[in-house]
Amino acid sequence: MHTAVKLNGVVLNKSQDAQLVLLNMPGPPKNRQGDENYMEFLEVLTEGLNRVLLVRGSGREVITIYS
Repeated sequence: MHTAVKLNGVVLNKSQDAQLVLLNMPGPPKNRQGDENYMEFLEVLTEGLNRVLLVRGSGREVITIYS
């Protein structure tokens, strides 16, 4: 939880007046027992921010013919 508190402080310091903050959403826990801690982590991470968009990718690079 210490990590979420520190990250939240940095985001608030840099983006407090932003209308939208984009954050890379950390991956969910591998086991179901960590679900409550995961949600608490996300709440602490986004606390005090007006609008937050959490983005989660697949972790794979996608190449198209247009690249």
